[in-house]
Amino acid sequence: MNHTIVSHTGSSRLIIFFAGWGMDHTPFRNMRYPGYDVAVVWNYSESGFTSDFWRGYSEICILAWSYGVYYAGRFIENHPELPVTARVAVNGTLYPVDKEKGIPAQIFNATLSALSEQNVKKFYRRMCGSSVAYESFMDNSPGRSVESLAAELTAIGEDFSIYGAPQCRWDKAYISADDRIFPPEAQFAAWNEMAETITLPGAHLPDFSRILEESFILKDGVSDAFARSAGTYSENAPAQYFVAQHLASIIKREAPLSGNVVEIGCGSGFLTRLIAPLLTDTASLTLIDVSPIDSSLPGKHIREDAETYMFQIKESSLSAILSASAVQWFNSPATFLRNALRVLVPGGILAVAVYADTTFNEIPELKSPSKVFSIESLKSIIPHGFEVDVCDAGEYVQEFEASIDVLRHFRLTGVAPVSPSDDSPVLARKILRSNITSLSYNPLFLLLTKKKYCNFVD
Repeated sequence: MNHTIVSHTGSSRLIIFFAGWGMDHTPFRNMRYPGYDVAVVWNYSESGFTSDFWRGYSEICILAWSYGVYYAGRFIENHPELPVTARVAVNGTLYPVDKEKGIPAQIFNATLSALSEQNVKKFYRRMCGSSVAYESFMDNSPGRSVESLAAELTAIGEDFSIYGAPQCRWDKAYISADDRIFPPEAQFAAWNEMAETITLPGAHLPDFSRILEESFILKDGVSDAFARSAGTYSENAPAQYFVAQHLASIIKREAPLSGNVVEIGCGSGFLTRLIAPLLTDTASLTLIDVSPIDSSLPGKHIREDAETYMFQIKESSLSAILSASAVQWFNSPATFLRNALRVLVPGGILAVAVYADTTFNEIPELKSPSKVFSIESLKSIIPHGFEVDVCDAGEYVQEFEASIDVLRHFRLTGVAPVSPSDDSPVLARKILRSNITSLSYNPLFLLLTKKKYCNFVD
């Protein structure tokens, strides 16, 4: 396999994009996402890489397209030691040649036997879906020979026949409704109960800028927003205090807390101060937050991205993990839950509060990590090694005197969505024009206990 770093910013986070068959880095050389380096992987004629280009990154996110999904799965399977968080598939499955879950063998073989420059162009046309998209793609078309494409396709078929489908978990699978390359019905069959499926309009070649924006968190922007609001957050965040109070009442059922206790995303300390009286004298409290931590808060303070810091924690070393209003800012809450299962002792608890997809329902256009879950989707990512003690929903409606106060609330708390498309002015005008004077917060609460006889398996 070949790889090309198309965006090198010196970030500690890396997005690895596994391109489809017949590609090189050229069509994707302008792929960018703020706060991340981006590497494009292409040409699957030979397995393996000539270098560990991912070495040194604290977080790796996987984005894979078409036949690249299969090889991304193989990469994840072969490198369980890597800090891989989000795993996003686009118009592909882990079954490249399969009657029900991939491209049927007769179509695969017919494509291979009829390869020619003319047929490759026909393939690109079907892949792009429209003449405009095709012309744009051909302006940056791959520099691959027909011979190299034949060798790659042969290798894909042989590899799958030997090794079968990779065994690894995924977060999302985007499926284009008009995909004429990889049958949508096969994709839905492959991802059923394996990943969240999201239907896209259009053809096999999608709008990757939209997918990047929907799939990966601008963590630097989130950190900066909360750091700027540190001095005004507490007095302007009654909804978050309500969430902390309710979560603390759930945690109190497990009191007293002993052993190694970690709170993730402590922020201004709403939850910290509520759970501090529940700690025994021998308990050890550690606070982890990506933003500066208030020096008046108890315990050991670690300023890190908690999602990736979890990879550094030893197996079966914590007795409790607590978090209010933070996990929705992670690239992969599902990976976080699996990591939590790994690091908790048997009988250890995980108590978290996140936000449902009905949060901020007054503003349907708002795309925010604070709108990522339904109660069903949250339940679907809970690892089997946990007993579910609590999984319920709450509501807090915050009222404002005027719509301008809604915008002020976003600024003073840092909870406004962070987006590379810079649509904040559009949303602000929408809020003002519609005279929106309330915001609905819909928290979801989880209390999980690690089973006594749990063998962690990712």
